[in-house]
Amino acid sequence: MEIDAGPKTAGYTGKEPACCSGATKETRRSPKPMARARLVSEPCQMAELDAGRTALNPRASARQEAGRRRKGLKRHIGSGWAIMGMLLLAVVSVECNAPREQGGIVESPVVAFTDLLAPADTFRLDPSIIIGAVLFLDVNQNGDFLVTDFVGRTINLFSSSGGHLRTYSAYECLPDAENLIPFSARFMGKDRLVAKFSGGAVVVFSTDGSCVGATRRLSDYSRGFCTSDDSIFFFVTPLPVAESSTHNSIVVYTPELQKLREIPVAWPRFYILNVNFGGIIERNIDCFGDGPYYAYQESMDAIVARPAGAVTQQRPEFYSERPQDIQPQMSREERRVEWKKYLTTTGVLALDSQTRMVAYDNLDERWRPEGVADDGSRMGISIASNDGRFPPRSTIIPFRPVAAGHGYIYSVGDHEQLPDGNLGNPLVLRYRFMPPHETK
Repeated sequence: MEIDAGPKTAGYTGKEPACCSGATKETRRSPKPMARARLVSEPCQMAELDAGRTALNPRASARQEAGRRRKGLKRHIGSGWAIMGMLLLAVVSVECNAPREQGGIVESPVVAFTDLLAPADTFRLDPSIIIGAVLFLDVNQNGDFLVTDFVGRTINLFSSSGGHLRTYSAYECLPDAENLIPFSARFMGKDRLVAKFSGGAVVVFSTDGSCVGATRRLSDYSRGFCTSDDSIFFFVTPLPVAESSTHNSIVVYTPELQKLREIPVAWPRFYILNVNFGGIIERNIDCFGDGPYYAYQESMDAIVARPAGAVTQQRPEFYSERPQDIQPQMSREERRVEWKKYLTTTGVLALDSQTRMVAYDNLDERWRPEGVADDGSRMGISIASNDGRFPPRSTIIPFRPVAAGHGYIYSVGDHEQLPDGNLGNPLVLRYRFMPPHETK
């Protein structure tokens, strides 16, 4: 934003005209000789006339001298206020125009799946606890799993070996809440976790099960959040009542769910698309060492919320820009068809504190391996280093990622077949990320 400080006065310098002060040469420059002549000669001619009148009438001279002093005082006061105003405007202009460095765009070529990800490890979750359907998964630095069960409506903590450690439920902290479905749960530091439920309910647990903070409905509705140290970052979802807004926000809360501040972020380019469709559940934001990154359905890459310098965007080789938003008059089925017609960005996940992975759906048919049916299981991913440690790379994966962290990507497989013939819990598959050649 630029603020115009107004036109500068061409003739006034805040000093007596040069001829009146005894100077022999005018030091100010004027773009035109005639204008300069008028600026210099007219005040000097008036001064000469005043000098003649003063010699004839001393009393008049005193009155004129007092008048001149009053005018001079007013002029200097006005000049001071003008200068202060111009300085203030300059400061405001600098604040409004403070440049946010934008990096360039780097291509992210498609490579073979095996060039980026090592073969999967398989984890079996303790069969003494039945998991109906894994809606969300999070992993801490110890390799422990936090599993959000859509069917059982609980959140379960498993050790890195798959042993069950604890079950968390919204009823423990919100006894009046009924029929709440857990949507997501993330670790927060070493001894807490944050869970989000249907209806906007949020609970912060200590890992021992005690309640740190809870609310039946968070005032800022979101479809995703991430945690960093002692802060929770909720990515506010654009709502129909806010269609005329020009910016969105990420709202920061304490573990006790006290609102700290808002971080303004860009408004989605395609509003109706983002209101009607989501990607990987609760995965439109993730936290990194340089702050939260977020993505909309049409985003080419994840967007850093608080850029501290030039931020380079990656463009996957399979990326193609969606040409327009979904039309509001379309039926539900027509909207679904239009959504599927173009590439969609479905999530941003943190492989580690400086490595982001962005997932894409609805890839063009030419990126589908020959002979493979379009069953929706294949997605595109692009992986990039936030600090430029390695060049970005993309690949096509035969699964839907549900989590990432500490150098691994996680997916959920089929339910395990138990020896007695019954079905056990879903298998958790883990793929190790193999960074491309280091560039630093």
